[in-house]
Amino acid sequence: MKCIKALILTTILSFLLFPISGIASSLEKLPSLESSNQWEVIIDMPKSEELEPKPEVYNIYSMDVTYIGDEDIKLDRVEVYRDDPSTSYDIELFTATGDGDLVIEKNSEQPSIGHQNFPISTKATELKVIITWKSESDGSRKYKEEFTFKQ
Repeated sequence: MKCIKALILTTILSFLLFPISGIASSLEKLPSLESSNQWEVIIDMPKSEELEPKPEVYNIYSMDVTYIGDEDIKLDRVEVYRDDPSTSYDIELFTATGDGDLVIEKNSEQPSIGHQNFPISTKATELKVIITWKSESDGSRKYKEEFTFKQ
């Protein structure tokens, strides 16, 4: 009986001292959502298996950006950056541009921009999504919003 108690106690202590982690340095909860009055950005598991994660090197995620604002707009661009702890600047992962032709109607329920899979270094601690758009009624002025996800 003492042996069983010791085994159970050892097992519990090992889980507390050495937690099991699926992917090191990954976003804590997926899907991860950040939103504002204009935009909803979701970072989630990859939607394609074209690229496999390499533990200790990079993890793979997908991203959907949906416009939830209340006016018609023209999406100019979505830029995604990650930080690098060894530098003072951010590194671009990808940029999606609408080339001024991507008109998004208010209350559209489909993602404005989606990316199936992209790698993020396990050394990165932040993922920044920068969205730039123009109002359909005032096409001369650009607007920008930035979302930051912690890894």
